[in-house]
Amino acid sequence: MRVFWSNTLSMLGTAVTQMALPLTAVQFLHASATQMGLLAAAQLVPFILSLPAGVWIDRSSKRRMAVWFNLLAAFGLMLIPAGYLAGVLSMPLLYLVGAMISTTEAIGGSAAQVFVTQLVGRDRLVEANGKLFGATSVAMVIGPAFAASMVALFGPPLAITMDAASFVIAAVLIGQVRFAEPQSPAPNASVWQQTHEGLLLVWHTPVLRVLVVVVFGWITLNDSFRALYVLFATRELGLSAGHIALINTLGAVGGLLGSMLVHRLERRFGIRATLAWGIVLAGLGYLCYAQPTATWIGVSIWAGLALMIQDAGATLYVVNYLSLRQAVTPDALLGRMVVTMRFLTILFAPLGTIAIGHAGDVFGLRVVFIGIGVVCVVLGLAASRWLPTHTRAPEAALVTE
Repeated sequence: MRVFWSNTLSMLGTAVTQMALPLTAVQFLHASATQMGLLAAAQLVPFILSLPAGVWIDRSSKRRMAVWFNLLAAFGLMLIPAGYLAGVLSMPLLYLVGAMISTTEAIGGSAAQVFVTQLVGRDRLVEANGKLFGATSVAMVIGPAFAASMVALFGPPLAITMDAASFVIAAVLIGQVRFAEPQSPAPNASVWQQTHEGLLLVWHTPVLRVLVVVVFGWITLNDSFRALYVLFATRELGLSAGHIALINTLGAVGGLLGSMLVHRLERRFGIRATLAWGIVLAGLGYLCYAQPTATWIGVSIWAGLALMIQDAGATLYVVNYLSLRQAVTPDALLGRMVVTMRFLTILFAPLGTIAIGHAGDVFGLRVVFIGIGVVCVVLGLAASRWLPTHTRAPEAALVTE
């Protein structure tokens, strides 16, 4: 329950940043689509540079790492209101903060995923991840209204203080968990040899090999959309911060519905099919967001319903993806698996987000969103055929000679 509430409160704060950070860039710094793509890229680069951190996670207390990296995230976020008050707020500062927050997620977030696996056991991973994402969705339903009020009251840069506070509370709650973590044996190999074992694991496990391709496509498409959708809402749809809050709330409702259905759908159709069709559903949401023509229900309602579809699909995909990769990995390699998968799937994604952001300046955001939606649907259909039934690599194949 402490992990549950730490996740919920942290995501409530994140709802503020999801609105306040792009509004800071768009309204205060007049960022272009290319700059928004660069901001998304800055948040992906740490996942590429943190590959050796998997060894650190496997050798360390996952609970302790989650605590300290939550505190580091709070410190990074506070640089934005501090920069605003000091009169030095700039896009490079936002790039720096984005990279810092992603570093905390790349390492501390990976440790937290392994900690959850240890805490609940493999048989309950889908259920546990579904509940955590349900908590996330509840927080994100409440969050946009809270975020809109904070943005209206303090302005986007200062509102981010709420997110920093939520990370501090999350760190305290996780620090209070009393759990005897399994002790890893003393390593006989160097850091680089153990890092190599993580790479071997992915190569020798068929389902992980396929997921590298699928997740790379997902991250590039979804992060590009998330970097640009507020810009599209404010500049092309003429929506205010209150309307964006409504859009985000409806999107979170979709995520909540997805989290409520994911365990039942996984048991009915299987983890791979549910994952793949979640990607397809998200793609349909992107396509709907690009076509806000149903003015009879209001542009903001239409855009919100599009995000509802997208977030429902994203939840079906993410919960099953996290559970599938954790289920096929030996305990001793969980940390390296998480970091290696993040490294491989994000390696070229920053170039994709920059290119898609630039395409938004050249061809228009509506055309870009249509392209993102079409490619996402194709990716989901391909995943339904690519993901193998046999998942686990032989243990002997994972050992570095």
